[in-house]
Amino acid sequence: MSALPPAATAERLPPRRYLGYGLGDFAFNFYWLPLQVFLLKYYTDVLGLDSGAAGIIVMICLIWDGLVDPLIGIVANKTRTRFGRYRPYMLFGAIPLAASFSFVFLPVPFHDTALIVYALATQLLFRTVYAAVNIPYGAMMASMTRDSMERNWLAGARMLFAFSGSAVVGYATPRLVTWLGIANPDSAYFWSAAILSSFATLVIFASYGLTEERLEPVGEQQRHPPTGELLGMLAKNTPFLQAAAAIALFGFASTVTSASLPYFVQYYMGGKATMTGDLASMIPFVQMLAILPWTVISRYTGKRVAWISGLLIATAALAVLHLVGKPDTTTLFVLIAISAFGSAAIAVNFWSIVPDTVEYGEWRSGVRVEGFVFGLVTLIQKSALGISSAFVGLYLTWIGYVPNQAQAPSTVEGLKYMITLFPMLGMLASCAVMLFYKLNAAHHARLVAEIAARTVVRPSA
Repeated sequence: MSALPPAATAERLPPRRYLGYGLGDFAFNFYWLPLQVFLLKYYTDVLGLDSGAAGIIVMICLIWDGLVDPLIGIVANKTRTRFGRYRPYMLFGAIPLAASFSFVFLPVPFHDTALIVYALATQLLFRTVYAAVNIPYGAMMASMTRDSMERNWLAGARMLFAFSGSAVVGYATPRLVTWLGIANPDSAYFWSAAILSSFATLVIFASYGLTEERLEPVGEQQRHPPTGELLGMLAKNTPFLQAAAAIALFGFASTVTSASLPYFVQYYMGGKATMTGDLASMIPFVQMLAILPWTVISRYTGKRVAWISGLLIATAALAVLHLVGKPDTTTLFVLIAISAFGSAAIAVNFWSIVPDTVEYGEWRSGVRVEGFVFGLVTLIQKSALGISSAFVGLYLTWIGYVPNQAQAPSTVEGLKYMITLFPMLGMLASCAVMLFYKLNAAHHARLVAEIAARTVVRPSA
């Protein structure tokens, strides 16, 4: 049954809880963005991996990450400690997370198969540790408050800090690599990763200290169904299925965009690595500025309308970029900024919609399993991200990409399609799915009220 008392629906969170929860994703984006934007190019242009092999490695590791996520969610659901249910994973996992991230970029004297095995093993290790810390963090929102609007503001705070972290690390990474590479080019990425992850560790500790869970009341028993039964419940949770599909399609679009950005900048635009860093920093900065507008829009128009509107804006900007030919630098930055503004609507509503589907599932089944839901939705999301990473790697091979060389005209044209046409298709498909999403704020409020009514203690016979 419910892990929160009925009074939770009327209680407002103090500002320090928003700050603490937001700081968590600030730190996690010090890991997420470098892997999304720079890892594939590091594999192909620095480590020397074939682009197809590099893409498949990323795909395998992301799918592994996604498979681990639901298992972490199940374990987290059953965790009971004096530190809380979800917060201990942040406290005890922060340092191993930093170490495993640095290993991904550790220079090694391997070649061919040995190099592939090393890249695969180190990334699998990192993805596993990342899941063990990040999944409990994500599930913690559902245990902080039941109120849908409070979750909107929590999600807004989370994304505000997430985009801030992305902006900082997007700007800092190529500059750190360039600066550290003056003395020792071979280890520049490794020491950059070590510096970034050390700072992220301190921020995760701060997030742990400022957050608080609303634990189950003493004496309340919650049933923990087996995995097969949980999957059966989710198969009947239509809003969850719709949200998961829309998230996966947008994940494909966003990953293709971010992974192709360094290649597009260098070989299509003729820009330097710092230009990639400027774009990688500008995108989350614009999204950060868009958090408040999209949070307000979502509150007054509904999450579905905000989701669709944002993606249509992003798609329109990419369509213009595709049609203008080779843009000047200003035009490129403006169009990417408009696309980033639109996609910010997804970031806000992603983390608010998923907890709502938790309540829908609890209303249907009488069982609350937010950890499993968050784990499964990230499995779907990361599988989509992995498939899109493999797509980018294999597509680079198909169009004849050769690292650190002048590219053929057909290859250059293919890079433009990679950053515009394919993301547009993913975004439009995500819009189409969300047209059928019906769990609005009024419906959710009724579900929460009915769930709360079930928690009333009945007199003994």
